[in-house]
Amino acid sequence: MMLTKKIALTSAILFSAATAFAEGESVEAQQTSLLQKLDSLSASVLGLKFNGTVKAGGLTSMAKSDQFSDKSPTQENQAYTDANLVLTAHPSAETRATIQLRLHKDWQNAYDENNNPVIGHWFSYDGSILNKHLDFNLGYMRVGYTPYTLYTPQQKLLQEPEIFAEKRVEALAQRNLDTTSRRLMQGLNADFHSGNVGPMSDIHAQVTGARMRDAAKKTDQVFFDFDWTDRYFYGLRLGADAYGAHLGVNYTDVFDRVKSRRSRKISTNDTVYYEDNSVLSIEAGFDSKELLKNSSFGFGLNGEFAMSSLESSRDYIKNEKKQFYELNEFMVVLDPALTNRRDTSFVYVKVNETTEATDFNEDLGTVDGNAFYVEPFATIDLAGIEGTLKVMYLQNDEKFWSEMASSPVYRGGATVLNANALYGDNSAASLIDNFGMSSLENMYMTVYNSNPLYAGNLMTSNSKNAITDQAESGNMYFRLYNNYKNAHFYRNGYNADVKKAREIQAELLYLDPANDMALPFGVATGDRKGLNVNLDLSWNDAVELNALFGMISTVNSDIEEVKFTRYAAGLGVDFGRLFGLDRKIKLQGSYDHTEEDKGFQRKNDRIMAGANIDVIGPVALLAGYQMSTREFGVPLFVSNLASVNKAEESMLLVGPKIKIAPHSYLSVQYGLLTDKISYVSASAMLDETGAPVLDPLTGEAALQMNPAELAIDKSVIIADVTVNF
Repeated sequence: MMLTKKIALTSAILFSAATAFAEGESVEAQQTSLLQKLDSLSASVLGLKFNGTVKAGGLTSMAKSDQFSDKSPTQENQAYTDANLVLTAHPSAETRATIQLRLHKDWQNAYDENNNPVIGHWFSYDGSILNKHLDFNLGYMRVGYTPYTLYTPQQKLLQEPEIFAEKRVEALAQRNLDTTSRRLMQGLNADFHSGNVGPMSDIHAQVTGARMRDAAKKTDQVFFDFDWTDRYFYGLRLGADAYGAHLGVNYTDVFDRVKSRRSRKISTNDTVYYEDNSVLSIEAGFDSKELLKNSSFGFGLNGEFAMSSLESSRDYIKNEKKQFYELNEFMVVLDPALTNRRDTSFVYVKVNETTEATDFNEDLGTVDGNAFYVEPFATIDLAGIEGTLKVMYLQNDEKFWSEMASSPVYRGGATVLNANALYGDNSAASLIDNFGMSSLENMYMTVYNSNPLYAGNLMTSNSKNAITDQAESGNMYFRLYNNYKNAHFYRNGYNADVKKAREIQAELLYLDPANDMALPFGVATGDRKGLNVNLDLSWNDAVELNALFGMISTVNSDIEEVKFTRYAAGLGVDFGRLFGLDRKIKLQGSYDHTEEDKGFQRKNDRIMAGANIDVIGPVALLAGYQMSTREFGVPLFVSNLASVNKAEESMLLVGPKIKIAPHSYLSVQYGLLTDKISYVSASAMLDETGAPVLDPLTGEAALQMNPAELAIDKSVIIADVTVNF
């Protein structure tokens, strides 16, 4: 029986190979087609499948700046072996269990670590049952509904050079993220599709449940969670399709489980906020391709109307004065000869006060909002020309909020390379701590370490290498004994968590404006109305043209209207495909500009250019260049010591990529990053004698604002070998 299966599988592979190479396609297309068919055959085989990626390499970053202190380290080295292992078990043809394990060993710490733990970063049980009508996910999952309900806003980058795109995908993958609009969650998802039922082409029902935050289940001595509140999400969808038309209803709700927090006491100074955010939406659409199957032209319309509700409350403790009554006895005569107490005293009632710590729960009210968008589109597929034109109009009032559709995965604001640098000026250090380093560094660079935790790196700062007696806790050694472990650390600009309304509003001004100034939270951004136009064209997969235009404004009538304008265009040409060569010679570039006319009066400009050239045999040359400028017409307040006027940055990345086996490569790259921040620095005002000048109103030292610059150049060398198996 086993021999029969092997013969059948071998025959299928040979037939697939013959079919793939018999057609008059390019070698690249033939290889891709064959690999896809082999993957499909492999996925249908019952049993255990083991595959993954092993990567070994190093990164050296050398930084240079006049603002570094004399004792600052200027070079950071990373050398590592990293393995991502995927175990897939097929107990049946309809279901599979997937476990992804990550192992990471830093060469510099190889002899310091007493262990090297395996980090499990994906556990799921998935399947397609009931004759493939019901898809389900249990465990880790990526799920998306609509732009107003369950969605992940992504960056819109036109003609991003492939060398940068690979870096961005790698940085996202380290956080378990991808470039789709589906939200990463852990829980249960069931998605039912009926298929053709009478006049209906499909009846669709979906239910999703997930735990977004989990309270700790043990009492550690060292504990990093904010509070003891569990947070849950559930979503429901129902829809039907017929004759190219679609109508659906979506409901999502994400809420704090108050009882989980109240199982623990809070101190007098603590305040814990709760939020319950629900969104109900109706979506409708039409696509002509269902009716005009053989037409080279198509058209359609998508739209959604949503209503949101945000309920807020808080728990806190307040010292409250309470009155109580007590009986007091007053002695009138202290004569020993008098023995009757009635003759010597009298009793009266006294009102006393005491202070007690009392638990309070305050309802902060409910905020309701509405939003809608309509998006007509047109498509073409004629004479090798493929294209799509989309025109979206949206209007979201200032009270609309959808938590599960608003948290972007790219936040920025981090310092990825040379994060241990020391600065001679307090304003420069404050600027880096609060504003972060370059947008390009956050998007494309990543540092991954596995380090043992010990007293030095748990309890000290980067400016001190020893624990002083004053900083040492009496419980320190017990804490270290209880928590000694090897941990994995990331440094990049991406994050998978979902922020509540109160949390993300506090970060709004510090979200990287180079991401999307007009719609920082995607289509679900509140207080917005306007138009977005997107055009994508390609000719024979050799020439690509992209363009977008957006004009968005605020809708809040209580404040001055702010208008955001964005326009961008990109062009990519594969000369190898254009002239029928058996190699890839692709050049691409784009320009992107965004500005706001009021508010902070910000302006962003981004220029991208790239090349991917098959030089000879398995050797390809990849190159990319980006230049980004962020201007603040009104200085962005970063700290009491610094306000940013302008940030100018560029990144060059170039190097060969050598194919050593299918999907396995040797890569060597050189990178040059430049970053210059113009800001206003606050310092004490001094008189002629050097003494501080006092402010006549406050009596404190007066401050003066001085223009300053922080310029940092970083040279990066990256070399690695990636093997897929």
